[in-house]
Amino acid sequence: MSRTRLFRFISIATMILIFWFSHQNGEESLKQSNFILQYLKDFLEIFGLDVRKLAHFTIYLILGSSYFLSFKVLDKKSVLISIILTFLYACTDEFHQGFIPGRGPAIKDVLIDTLGGSLGIISIFLFFNFNKNPIIKLNKKK
Repeated sequence: MSRTRLFRFISIATMILIFWFSHQNGEESLKQSNFILQYLKDFLEIFGLDVRKLAHFTIYLILGSSYFLSFKVLDKKSVLISIILTFLYACTDEFHQGFIPGRGPAIKDVLIDTLGGSLGIISIFLFFNFNKNPIIKLNKKK
């Protein structure tokens, strides 16, 4: 399987996972967060982090990274398109949550999601463009 196909598959799987999480009502979502929070509470309190916001950031970091890595050529145009796709999916995710009991859309979450995706995208772009000997070699524009 080619790199682009693999990361397109990962992108779609991540989008399905995000949709599934977003489709849970507020009570179910809170139960999941509380279950995870029990294990991470002490660690997260040190840094003052909210587990739900950290989850948003992390899943969109994965989504944005997989969007970017699904392009054949990893250039600035691919960075921009990947960030736009991440932002648009974050918007549709929040819109979707507006129809779920006990949930609601939040612009703050769109920003957190977009920042997470952007961090993943830009980190990968910088790594492969400034690292002379990356462990994994990707196709470059000639």
